[in-house]
Amino acid sequence: MSKMTRGFFIDVQGTLIDDINKEPIDGACEFIDFLNNKNIPYVVITNNTKEKSNVFLESLKKKGLNIRNYIDPFSILTENIKSKKVAAFGTDKFLEVLESFEYEIDYKNFDSLVVSISQDYTNEDYSKMIECALKTDNLIGMHGTSTYSKSGKRYPGVGAIMSMIKFAVNKDYKVVGKPSHSFYEKAKELISLDFKDITVISDDMIGDLLGAIKLDMKACLVLSGKVRNKEEVLSTLTKKEIPKDICKDMSEVLELLKKGEIWMKLD
Repeated sequence: MSKMTRGFFIDVQGTLIDDINKEPIDGACEFIDFLNNKNIPYVVITNNTKEKSNVFLESLKKKGLNIRNYIDPFSILTENIKSKKVAAFGTDKFLEVLESFEYEIDYKNFDSLVVSISQDYTNEDYSKMIECALKTDNLIGMHGTSTYSKSGKRYPGVGAIMSMIKFAVNKDYKVVGKPSHSFYEKAKELISLDFKDITVISDDMIGDLLGAIKLDMKACLVLSGKVRNKEEVLSTLTKKEIPKDICKDMSEVLELLKKGEIWMKLD
C-alpha cells in the first residue's frame, strides 16, 4: 500500500442516508468511524438545500454519523449571487432558508433565477421558471443532480431541470453545488489534497461522479440510492467514465477499504 495521503468525498442522500427511511444505510456509520479512527482525510459533500448547513449536519450526527468535514451548496452560495434579489424555486424549507440569509424572493423584480429541488413541481412552475429565465442572464442551479429520489420514485433533478431551462431560453447557467468545479475545489481545501488523490463515493453517476472524473478524481458508485441497477448507467458511459468501483452500499465500500483494494486502484 502506498504511503501517499489519499482521501474521500462522500455523498449523503442515497449513499450514507436511505432515500425512503432517512436512516443510515448499512455500513455508513461504520465507514465514517473507520475514517476517523485511521485519520483518513474526507469531506461529506451534500446537495442539502432544505436546512441551514449547521442544522443539517447536526441531524446527521444525531443519526450516528460522526462527521468531521462537511460542505453543502449554502457554503458557497454568496460567491455566485451578489445581489439579494432572487426569483427562487424549491421547497418551502428552501425558500425559508434563503430568507434567513436575507435574500429577497421576488418574481417581478430580481437579478438572479435560483432553482433547487422539489417533488411537487408542476408545468406551471416550469413555465414560471422559463419566464423568469428570459428576464435575467444569471441562472443558478443549487446543484446538478440528474434525478431526485423520493419514497422509491425518481423525479427530474436540478441538473435535468436547468438543462430544460437552458434549452428553452438559450442561456447557460451556473451550478453552486455538485458537480461544479468550484464546489469540489472548496471541498478539496478542507483536506488539502489534490483531486487525483481523492475518491468520490456517490449514488449519482451522472450528477456527481462524471464531474469528479473530469477533474481527475476516482469514482465509486453505490447502488443504494437512485441507481438501482448498474446497467442503467454503464451502457451510457464511455470507457473512461466507468467508475473504478461499483458497490451495493457503504458496507461493501468499507470491506474494500479494509482490504486496501480501493487504495490500490488509485495508483
